[in-house]
Amino acid sequence: MADHFQTIPDYKGKLLVARPHILRDPMFAESVVYLYEQRDNMVLGLVLNKPSRMSIEDLQTMRGIRNSGALGRLYKGGPVSDQSLLLLHTDEWQSTNTLPVGNKLCLSSDELMLDKLADGNLPNGYRLMSGMSSWSGPQLYTEINKHKAWLVIEPSSTIFFDCDDGNEQWKSAIQLASSRIVESLF
Repeated sequence: MADHFQTIPDYKGKLLVARPHILRDPMFAESVVYLYEQRDNMVLGLVLNKPSRMSIEDLQTMRGIRNSGALGRLYKGGPVSDQSLLLLHTDEWQSTNTLPVGNKLCLSSDELMLDKLADGNLPNGYRLMSGMSSWSGPQLYTEINKHKAWLVIEPSSTIFFDCDDGNEQWKSAIQLASSRIVESLF
């Protein structure tokens, strides 16, 4: 198995863009996933464009804190550990548990980040997520290459935080993938 895993490409820092009409799973249909970690036999990612019905303000209210800063929706980062809160954000901002994840982005997950957001201490760009997505290396490789379920592309700096509408973000990612494919031909 170790020899097979060595043939799996490095997906860290890439975007997965669901191909139209391929994925039937509502979590991943028309989704854009940022792959932030790849180690051993695991690839971890966050779905960027699936907003939940809950706002960040609702979440802060549930915590008994008056939110004076962060606005926007809580997003569904994936079906794994869906009670965990993860903040994907620009790298100029830090909390006590902040991990650089490439593309000038970091991932934070701690109580202090929530307090900082409530106080208006905000990163330049951010998206708060519940849960994450994970694949084994061979599983993701098969989904990409055999089932043709995903396009794999280098992200642009604007794809992460410039669009709050999930469907529009997916369409923007499809356009980005198209332009990256055309660029690779010349």
